[in-house]
Amino acid sequence: MDLSLLGTLALGLAFVPYAVEVIFQVRLQADFLMALPPDERASLPPHPRHVWLAPAGSVRFFIALWRTVRSASPTDSPRVAHLKQRIRSSLRREIVWGTTGLLLLTYLLAIGWRPIWP
Repeated sequence: MDLSLLGTLALGLAFVPYAVEVIFQVRLQADFLMALPPDERASLPPHPRHVWLAPAGSVRFFIALWRTVRSASPTDSPRVAHLKQRIRSSLRREIVWGTTGLLLLTYLLAIGWRPIWP
């Protein structure tokens, strides 16, 4: 089999888990925003009103959301604490899958692979 085709298929398969994890995070983020108390959610920077549109939020919103997820507050409900833990785990998996794909891409480029498209 041609190296271009084989490398492209390998990259496609390597990035499938990454893409699935990112899609899974949209659901987690929506659940987390719904579980946040209204005053805590209102304290976040401006973001889309509908929780499913939250991925379209600003960089400021995501930085504030990440800070909220990283901090463990004694006032967190058990559901919010559980969702925070799941989001942190999901982000670690995303980093592993993304790094694996980038390492594969680097290796393929080093051995002379070029994409099948021009």
